[in-house]
Amino acid sequence: MPPLETSDVLVRAISKDGYVSAKVTDTTNAVAEICELQQCKRLAATALGRCLTSCVLIADGIEKEETFQVRFEGDGPLRGVLGISNGNLQMRGYVGNPQLDLPEASVGTAVGKGQLKIVRLKNLPGEERASPFSSIVAIETGEIAEDINSYVATSEQREGALGAGVAFFDNIEGGAVACSTGWRVELLPGAPDQVAQHLLRNVQAFLGLGLSSTDMRLRGETCEDIALRLLDGMEPEILESDARPTFFCQCSNERVYRTLALLPRDEIRQIIAQNEKIEARCEFCAKLYSMTAVDVANHLDEVDAAAAEERQKPTALKKSNDTR
Repeated sequence: MPPLETSDVLVRAISKDGYVSAKVTDTTNAVAEICELQQCKRLAATALGRCLTSCVLIADGIEKEETFQVRFEGDGPLRGVLGISNGNLQMRGYVGNPQLDLPEASVGTAVGKGQLKIVRLKNLPGEERASPFSSIVAIETGEIAEDINSYVATSEQREGALGAGVAFFDNIEGGAVACSTGWRVELLPGAPDQVAQHLLRNVQAFLGLGLSSTDMRLRGETCEDIALRLLDGMEPEILESDARPTFFCQCSNERVYRTLALLPRDEIRQIIAQNEKIEARCEFCAKLYSMTAVDVANHLDEVDAAAAEERQKPTALKKSNDTR
């Protein structure tokens, strides 16, 4: 199949009565880059692409610094999948076994049974830093989008439907991503029953076409076309948007040092004694960080010295309210 000549995009639409929203996103470039960096085979890339695209669709609309994160911890051969997106639609994620490619296996089989862990980072009034809110639910299907949609519907009372898919180049071995898309429709507060029934019929008709949103994109349909399909008969309006999903990794030398500093000092000393060079690879972008044992030892000495100095600072004595 020919490559799509497009940049990643997220399109928003709303019904004329304001009761139903639709979002359609093309995440091909970002998902392709992430899967290439992690050398994902097709089954692993399908699971990861679905996860990343679903996170983008759910995260759209939150504040820029807030995040939506999902982690599938199943007992299948994929050994877990994680996806995260912030309000800027900057995404990242990884799978436990990127080399997994079982031609006859489904994503659900690859994920297996287990737990779906969701973490939302939210800005609360009066707080300087965002606070994490965590939830844990059972994995229902392992097909990624269905499980995330079920969580959002039951735990956050946001009724709707969610779909995501990945297609690959036929003439390239491995997991070269040719297209990655996803969509979400949602009933907004106050929607009457007849609107809910209309949306249900639209979703059933959309799924009944036998074509995924990825298939539609490869046939030449735009994200706007797909959004209008989902809101058929609702006099939809395409909203102005410059939303661009992107891959963004936060790894750095400083983060590697901070991670090492969390290890017990006896364990770090043993690592330093046994290795002249210490290496760490980022799970998100596969970048390799290399540092000498001397550099690590010097950095940790500085961290420990700063911590000791902080502990020695005098603290103000609190006045006692005891009236004895």
